[in-house]
Amino acid sequence: MIGCRTGCVILLAGAVLATWATVPAARAEGEKAACVEALERVRQWIRATEPGAPQEEHARVKAAVQETGSLCDAARAALPQDTEVMVHSAYAAFAREDRKAGVALIEQAADAGHASAMVMLARYHARGELVEKDVEGAWLLLIQALKSDDAAARIQAALEFLPGGAGPENPQRARTVIMDLADQGNSEAMITYAMKVLGLLKRSAGDVEAEEGMALLHRAAEEAGDTQAMIYLSLLYNQGKVVPKDEAMAINFARKAIDGGLTRAYGTMGQIYQNKGELEEAVSWFRRGAEAGDGFSQGMLGFMYMGGFGVDRSEEEAKRWWTMGRWNGDRLSSGYLQVQRERAMELQGRNGSSGSSQ
Repeated sequence: MIGCRTGCVILLAGAVLATWATVPAARAEGEKAACVEALERVRQWIRATEPGAPQEEHARVKAAVQETGSLCDAARAALPQDTEVMVHSAYAAFAREDRKAGVALIEQAADAGHASAMVMLARYHARGELVEKDVEGAWLLLIQALKSDDAAARIQAALEFLPGGAGPENPQRARTVIMDLADQGNSEAMITYAMKVLGLLKRSAGDVEAEEGMALLHRAAEEAGDTQAMIYLSLLYNQGKVVPKDEAMAINFARKAIDGGLTRAYGTMGQIYQNKGELEEAVSWFRRGAEAGDGFSQGMLGFMYMGGFGVDRSEEEAKRWWTMGRWNGDRLSSGYLQVQRERAMELQGRNGSSGSSQ
């Protein structure tokens, strides 16, 4: 019994020490997650904030930016060697318009081996923006990123060798790097090659580039299950410019994206039925997306309410959905709200002029 008691005490002490070690680590990861979540919210809010938005909206965004900065500072204090946190903190600095601090953090992350930060720093060096202009240094950073294990960073680095990029112009290098990743089954590379290297949206049905790009999107959607590729295919089949119009294919890929968990696809489905003139069905899909929290669907549902398209007209409902969409990053919703504010001010001005002239 004595030996067991001693052993149990040792085991208990070890368990306590392990718990003490785990709690700070879990807390640090929680602070990192809070930083990332706040950054995404602020990104959406900033994107959908019109210059003429009410002062209280600007104040709300500003407060969120400050809170995000504090959260990311806490994450950096908890995880000082985490290069992802350095990059997140840089984005927080950019949000509060402290670009010098942001670039300094990007440089710190790049020096510590963060491949995407290397690509970002290369762009700054190529332009001589907030850092010394160093074209050769930019090129070396891109080469270093290309040698990394980070596929997303390699894709971004490769794109910098296209005309107008941070690297010396070498389209063949860009094509080779991205297609090598595509051949390995990387769906992001397939989509990037189709949309950016081949410039798919600028092509017309029958073009060699259009056929090659569509084939890559089909691979990304059907072989890799990439929901973003599904959305592109749905939009392209619905538009009928890059590929002959095919509503059945457009609906098929939108439905696959929905099944894949992409809420934005509800709005895509709504657009398909809107173009078909089936407005009540369009409203049904926009509503599903809106209730799932998709900003685009909320904006479109507001549009349908304002116009009375497929639903009883309701200005109140339109503004309610636009307000939700605006705070979910939908610029369309923000634009509609701004138009309504301007109209209200114009009407108020007219009424004031009529009253003063009587």
